[in-house]
Amino acid sequence: MPILNLTRSIVPGIAKTTKSNIQNVMNMPEMQLAKLIRQGNKNIVKVCMNECKAVRIIPNRIDTIYTDGLAGCNSLGVVCLGKDKNPIVILSHYTPLEASRIKQAETLEKQLQVYDEFIDRSVRPRVYYNVPGYEAENGQLKPCVNNIFEKVSLVMKKFFGSEFDEKTVLYPNKGRSAFFSSANIFQFDTKKTKDMKITFVGEKEHFSTIG
Repeated sequence: MPILNLTRSIVPGIAKTTKSNIQNVMNMPEMQLAKLIRQGNKNIVKVCMNECKAVRIIPNRIDTIYTDGLAGCNSLGVVCLGKDKNPIVILSHYTPLEASRIKQAETLEKQLQVYDEFIDRSVRPRVYYNVPGYEAENGQLKPCVNNIFEKVSLVMKKFFGSEFDEKTVLYPNKGRSAFFSSANIFQFDTKKTKDMKITFVGEKEHFSTIG
């Protein structure tokens, strides 16, 4: 199955009827994935708050890992290429508390220890931060005070030295519309597992090829 198009061209406002509002909720990316899980889809893995999971993306098995309910929390995704040429994804979602940031870095390190021997070192791993920002005077989002970057970088350097890339995508924590998506979703093509689509909070899309 190819990568699903979960994002909406327009985020709707509150409708006059309950039926329409319920439909608008069900059309949110995270709700579409939750529905597929309820229908028995075994290819989707959900990461809850204060949790970290790792998956190997293998054709006809796992192709999607996601978390939702991000409202001031930090979501961290690390994507590596396995020696079998299929991606390995580590995704976590923790609160912004200092103890949680420490835990987020610790759980990343534990997962990297588990998968260390399976990672293809010829391909630079990628770190994706989906974290809250505040609106500056120019209207642009700026990172909130958040030392998760430093903690995660130290862990990555322990395993990969300087051979990894980082990307930060900020999301607004205030002034959200009624049906604003709070999900961070990593999807892979089931036939071409190196093809990846990330849907960050607020449905910001990022397409990439691993390796």
